[in-house]
Amino acid sequence: MYAHVVMIHAAAMGTAFLLFAARELLFIAAWRGQAGAAKLALTANRIAGLLTGIGIAGGIGLIVLGAWPLSTPWLLVSFTLIATLMVVESRFVRPWEAQVQPALQGAIDTIEVRALLRNKRALCGRLASILLFALIIALMVVKPDLSGIFGA
Repeated sequence: MYAHVVMIHAAAMGTAFLLFAARELLFIAAWRGQAGAAKLALTANRIAGLLTGIGIAGGIGLIVLGAWPLSTPWLLVSFTLIATLMVVESRFVRPWEAQVQPALQGAIDTIEVRALLRNKRALCGRLASILLFALIIALMVVKPDLSGIFGA
């Protein structure tokens, strides 16, 4: 059972990460004049969000099935990165998405798309989220011995 949950967790999180990266590439295409790419980017973002939820549920299942103590150092670092990711998303990305989503529902031209994508705060938030996500994935894959850092 553990191996199946690992596969679900890894596939969901890996695919979500790729979709978040694809979102940024689609935003670049939108910036260059392909207004439809911005709508596709938000669709990729929604799917990535759903996959992240599945991945998190799988991760919780793995902690339970694998009897991982919550005090495991790499898990503590992962939890800290996840909390940081949640703060970055809620403060920098979601407010911008709330603005952009309705604007992209109707007809929108390239100039409007460029104006929406010009938000540096949201861009920094999205890129920070991708970086944090990558760090979390790296910790989950490597599971480094961090006991020296935590005095265990």
